[in-house]
Amino acid sequence: MNVNILFLYPDFMSLYGDNGNVRIMQKRLEDQGFEVEIIRRTITDNEISFEGVDFVYMGSGFESNRNLAAGHLAQFKDGLVKAIDSGVPMLFTGNSYDILGKGITTADGSFVEGLGIFGFTFKEQLEKRYTGDVILADKETGDRYVGFVNRAGVPGIEDDLAYDVLKVIGNIPLKKDSVKRNNLLGISLIGPVLLKNPKIADSFVKIVCERKGIEFKEIDYPHSLKSHVKTLKALLDTDI
Repeated sequence: MNVNILFLYPDFMSLYGDNGNVRIMQKRLEDQGFEVEIIRRTITDNEISFEGVDFVYMGSGFESNRNLAAGHLAQFKDGLVKAIDSGVPMLFTGNSYDILGKGITTADGSFVEGLGIFGFTFKEQLEKRYTGDVILADKETGDRYVGFVNRAGVPGIEDDLAYDVLKVIGNIPLKKDSVKRNNLLGISLIGPVLLKNPKIADSFVKIVCERKGIEFKEIDYPHSLKSHVKTLKALLDTDI
């Protein structure tokens, strides 16, 4: 059985090795017995369709690239929202999830319209970047997620943000992060987020299997689990 991964703006929004998340999803879905096709769409495409898509991914990029992608993706908002409402699993990492909110106030004071799917806004500045390791906590499930953040701004309005920031090693003034709607997750973590957070990867694979009517097979990925446990322990043991 085939599954389709829609990789949005792979040339614009894959700054920190974020394409690793697509490779991880491809491998895990293949391990479930699927044949995986990766559909790449970018700023030069006149059409982005979410029909027949089984997983959507967008990574992080330069702020200027993100702003261009926001304007381009706005043309296809109706299809995106329909896919979100129908339960298509999606992952937006790093600053790509900024565009899902009402908008972004850039460092020069201009305002970039977001897609308005969520109520949050972002505000950026030029003085310094906010970087560091973080632990995010989902109060509902007790799950904790780990990773690195590198961004030029923080939420100006935190409406709809889903996770508490449990710990920061760095200069990131975040108290909340991430958005969730149906099977969409937007999260500030960058790089191969799914490697260090196998529960997120598992949850997406389970959703794909359920939507395809296939029984999910429990498969161990010990290196991924070890990476998560080791990183979480190191961050918890670090004094701040």
